[in-house]
Amino acid sequence: MDEKVGKFWDHYVTKKASRLFKDEEVTFADIAKGLKLFYHLLGGEKAKELHITDKRSIHTSRTLMERFSGTGKTFFLAWQDEKGIYLPASLAYFPLKTHNEMHYYWLIAMLSNVTVNTQNISSENTRASNLLIEKYPGFCEFYTYSHRYLCEHYPELSTDEPSLEASSVDNYPNPLWIYPSLSSSNKLLSIDDEEEVHRQRDEENKTEILKMKKKSEQIDDKKETDGLLLFLPESIMSLMEQVRVDRQENDSFNEDALYNAEDLEEITLGQKDANLSARIKMDLDISANSVEEYPLGKGHFIDEWDYKKELYLKNYVCIKPIISLHTEPIELPKRLQKMMRRIQSELDIMELDRIKRDNLPYGDEINIGTWIDYKGHQNRSNHPQRFFQTYERKMRDMSTLILADVSLSTEAGITQEIRVIDMIQDALMVFSESLHRLRDRFAIYTFSSIKNTKVNFHIIKNFKESYSDTIRGRIHAIKPGYYTRMGAGIRESAKILAKQQSANKLLLILSDGKPNDVDRYDGRYGIEDTKKAIEEVKKMGITPFCITIDIDAKEYLPYLFGRNSYAVIRDAKKLPKVLPEIYMNLTK
Repeated sequence: MDEKVGKFWDHYVTKKASRLFKDEEVTFADIAKGLKLFYHLLGGEKAKELHITDKRSIHTSRTLMERFSGTGKTFFLAWQDEKGIYLPASLAYFPLKTHNEMHYYWLIAMLSNVTVNTQNISSENTRASNLLIEKYPGFCEFYTYSHRYLCEHYPELSTDEPSLEASSVDNYPNPLWIYPSLSSSNKLLSIDDEEEVHRQRDEENKTEILKMKKKSEQIDDKKETDGLLLFLPESIMSLMEQVRVDRQENDSFNEDALYNAEDLEEITLGQKDANLSARIKMDLDISANSVEEYPLGKGHFIDEWDYKKELYLKNYVCIKPIISLHTEPIELPKRLQKMMRRIQSELDIMELDRIKRDNLPYGDEINIGTWIDYKGHQNRSNHPQRFFQTYERKMRDMSTLILADVSLSTEAGITQEIRVIDMIQDALMVFSESLHRLRDRFAIYTFSSIKNTKVNFHIIKNFKESYSDTIRGRIHAIKPGYYTRMGAGIRESAKILAKQQSANKLLLILSDGKPNDVDRYDGRYGIEDTKKAIEEVKKMGITPFCITIDIDAKEYLPYLFGRNSYAVIRDAKKLPKVLPEIYMNLTK
């Protein structure tokens, strides 16, 4: 009973303290597409994306009811950085839904016209507001109403003085203004937020080294049947199953980890879903995998585009070519043979596209009409004996390189039994089988990266190799890697394709997400570098085409590749069937 009363009181006080109109609320998700289009129409940078912002803790004055309810400490503020723009998840400051919706468009317009830092919050927002009021009559009407309404219902805002930059920070945050980014050091970050940022940075640097080699054992802890536990508390039999719960990144650092590792005689390694950084670096006697990855040399360096400086960073990215050794040759899996029989009918149509050569002294078959004319001619000795015909296959002067992204995200499951990487393997096998039957020249490479210092570029099949069971074995041995430094993978592939003597060159990029890496490549930097790499490919006379299973790809692929140079596969399980079909449509 006490708990019910407490919940009721908390709900009542919180609702009483709120000055928002929840019934007239407008959410970002409902109008996100319109907001993005509006941002681009106002000249916003196309590489930037729209996101939802998190709350900020701000020390400011609170009403009595807010103190009772414990609210009024955090605020959703609009801001931007070089990667994107960030807006509240919902807006409900005004009693009419139309005004709350217009509030979003006002913030978008402000973000297109301001460059805010800790020193110019008030003056820059005032300047941008005046600009919008003068230029757009609709915004003038909205601002006149909203500014008056907010000052009446939020007395804290009436103390803001545009002439005093500090007033915009020390007092109540203005919902109509744009604020500095979360990453910049400013007064809007509370002491607790700053301590959290520093704590996370400190923990990232806490990597200890175990200076001894340890005996180890690897276990497979992914099975759902593992961990069945029976116990009898208070004479009641219970069944409990093990539940794998990933530790969050904000978990406390284990100060005794190194001591415990030194004390253990044998260290058992399990498989975690989360890819958190290791706290201890150690040398273990783990048995090597039968499939070995053999690096071809120490690697070589290529350039990368820095959109901020508008120049290439010379020899900035290290490409490390790798080939898998000791892979077991395999035949085409039975699960794909039925699919290949269906695809074969489409391949036969392309095979029928042949040139007929007639009136030949020898050939593949006799032309019955010509032979009858010869037999019925009165003077057969003077009649040329050219009654053979043959069909010559139209040579498709085409070189195709398929570049597959095998980043860590391909480990994700489509179903309980099928992962993304499994579908990529099947797709590459069906694709290879199709091109082999068409006798088209092709090569297959995969890539993943760890920062700019290591971009693994796996050779599955080069242009000189013949398609065989060994190539299938390499495809079957493909495993998820790390991250997606796509610009580097594209540039390296373009260098290989450029050496081919074919008149037509196609670069097929198979990906499951946008460019990213653990360094600054995540976000806009990676998008801009990839776009620059695509432009370079086109200038070399190579046709790029991207096939992705990322359902959000339409947000960034048009900017990277153009309107008709990509395809989004919503159902990843259809990838093996769709990939050859896309290729045949591109090369007919």
